[in-house]
Amino acid sequence: MDSSSTPVRRDDDHAAPALAERDGSVASLTQALAERDAAIARLHELLGERGRSLHEMRSENAALRAELTRTHQSSSWRLTGPLRWALRRTAQGRASLETLLWAIRRRGPSATVAEIRRLRQGHGISGIKFWLLNGVAPGGAERAVPGSDLSSTHAALADLRGPDGYVYRTPRRPPGFEARLKNLSTTFSIVVPVYNTPPALLQAAVASVQAQWYPRWQLVLVDDASPNPGTQAALDRIRDPRITLLRQPANGGISNTTNAGLAAATGDFVVFLDHDDELTPDCLYELALSIAAHDPDFVYSDEDKLTEDGRFTQPFFKPDWSPDTIMSTMYTCHVACVRSSLLRELGGLRPEYDGCQDWDLVLRLAERTRRIQHVPKVLYHWRIIPQSTAADLNAKPYVVSVSERLRADTLARRGLKGALEPLPQLPSYHRVRYDVRGTPTISIIIPSRDNQAVLSACLDSIRARSSYGRYEIVVLDNGSREPAALGYLNRIRSWPGVQVIRHDAPFNYSELNNLGVAASSGDILLFLNDDTEVLTPDWLERMAGFAQLDHVGAVGAKLLYPGAEKYSTLACSIFITGPAMLSCSRIGTITATSCAIFSNTTGWP
Repeated sequence: MDSSSTPVRRDDDHAAPALAERDGSVASLTQALAERDAAIARLHELLGERGRSLHEMRSENAALRAELTRTHQSSSWRLTGPLRWALRRTAQGRASLETLLWAIRRRGPSATVAEIRRLRQGHGISGIKFWLLNGVAPGGAERAVPGSDLSSTHAALADLRGPDGYVYRTPRRPPGFEARLKNLSTTFSIVVPVYNTPPALLQAAVASVQAQWYPRWQLVLVDDASPNPGTQAALDRIRDPRITLLRQPANGGISNTTNAGLAAATGDFVVFLDHDDELTPDCLYELALSIAAHDPDFVYSDEDKLTEDGRFTQPFFKPDWSPDTIMSTMYTCHVACVRSSLLRELGGLRPEYDGCQDWDLVLRLAERTRRIQHVPKVLYHWRIIPQSTAADLNAKPYVVSVSERLRADTLARRGLKGALEPLPQLPSYHRVRYDVRGTPTISIIIPSRDNQAVLSACLDSIRARSSYGRYEIVVLDNGSREPAALGYLNRIRSWPGVQVIRHDAPFNYSELNNLGVAASSGDILLFLNDDTEVLTPDWLERMAGFAQLDHVGAVGAKLLYPGAEKYSTLACSIFITGPAMLSCSRIGTITATSCAIFSNTTGWP
């Protein structure tokens, strides 16, 4: 007995320190967990305080905005408008006078006049205004004008900004510019239809071309029988061998006039310029870089606008090429650069679409090529003048009618059926609703687990509100345990057009949807969360109509959260279809595939 018991006592002796060490580790871990829990509690408390502070700040901000709105709507604000305008103009006049006096004292009158001429040649009237207000040429370093205090210089800079606070600064030539230029060989023809253009604006447009960094260009001016003698005199004064001047025998409209210019164009690419707008000095250079890098057939850029007093405003930073966006709005606009050979193949502009002739051109060329490039940089200044669509689309009501007609014609030409729908929140604008081709079956795939209440609401909304009837529903049960959920799933198994597939395995969203696809028989797949409800009866038709377009691979719907002021676009796979809407019953569960509909076509141009 003694010999057999001794090893047991020795094992106990060895185990006691190990147990003590383990207990010590447990105690340490327990203490660490307690400290972590305390830190989490402190963070929650801090988060609550910050949430309350944020709420208070938002309330104060709303009150200030309301007060500002009341002020702007008050009679005193409207009555003092002329006084504020006069004070701004006085500040501008004072800054301009200080710049002139400083320049004359430093350089002398002759050199100052020469500087003003140089500015006009290189930057137009807007460049002179910039220099007078800032004491520096566009693109130069800012400085305070001697004799003026810093506050007056800041006031001048503030007045230079557009109504929206935007400021355009003329770019400087990049390092290595000359070396890059040697590797570029594209030639451009800038075509400008002219009609009764104010001489100063025509001169500014021509000067913006003459100031281009890129030298390989031809400017084609085509006068559409302007009766204004000032316009004719301004054209007669042009002396530049790079400029071709044509005069139409009779007024023929903008498309015919532009086509006459296209016939005289000799460049590899044609750049369209309106007679009262301006190109940025780096415009052709940036276009040439894009052409050398991507070999496109059509290039467009970002743009901004010029106010009547020469300030830059309303920058438009555009998306890359979107064949669906271009059907809703003419967003490529300016600057537009098209390969000359493609223009000739298309037959130029079509007079029957005057007012939207450039939109018609872009829609037609998009049917011939997918080599379309966007330069994400402002290369064009669109001047705002009275009765111009740059100021207000409703300034030319006929344009709206023409835009509707050309898009209806485009649908017919492409063999597509659909309708243009007006946008209530954007008067004069329309979106395209595409009809479903044929009668495809749509498979609606819905993963779920122990969500009887929301799943029931989801399925009831699909069955009760969907106007399109050719669909099937595939529910993926990811191992429900609750009796209510299991009972509901058993009941819906008997519903026509509904499958329930049980997959009792660890949650894997992709795996569940893949199982649903394998069990589906539809032509189009729609992936839907179980905590969504249908709001728009024609949601399936709208999404399927887009999904059937050749260039579309996936379509998403707009999601509305309950009680939220704004909708979420998280459910959109590629683009929002418009009014097809769903609601979400549980905030926080929406993923990027909460509602996405797929066809078997891919390839975005």
